[in-house]
Amino acid sequence: MPRIGCVAGVFDLFHVGHVDVLERARRTCDRLVVGVLTDEWALDAWGARPFVPLVERAQILENLRCVDEVVVVDGVRPEWLTDVLGVRTVFAASRLDGVLGVDELDGIPPALITVLPAGRGSRSPILRAAIDQRQSRSSVA
Repeated sequence: MPRIGCVAGVFDLFHVGHVDVLERARRTCDRLVVGVLTDEWALDAWGARPFVPLVERAQILENLRCVDEVVVVDGVRPEWLTDVLGVRTVFAASRLDGVLGVDELDGIPPALITVLPAGRGSRSPILRAAIDQRQSRSSVA
């Protein structure tokens, strides 16, 4: 049986940290499924909508060699992962790598979770802050 892995995240403001996480996850499984979290999920979790529309975030991921399948999700449910997708590993970030961390994988059995070691790290907070700063300057002018 192929080992199917899953990474879930919002993947807003896609950057090299996202690529790093996806490539490292793909190296440890035969097939990588990426769950792109909805705008509503992001709004509930962050209090803000993503900058990049959901359709575009999914298209970016679909065009990566390391990604075998992209699905849009509004959360990560264990029965859906194992029964529908056949996932045997759910990858979690060990720090802000742009994907869900262990504490955000509520209900996922610990035996299914593989924590990826820290990689390049997320640039999303830096990008969001720069955009917010630019927007606030332009609204003053």
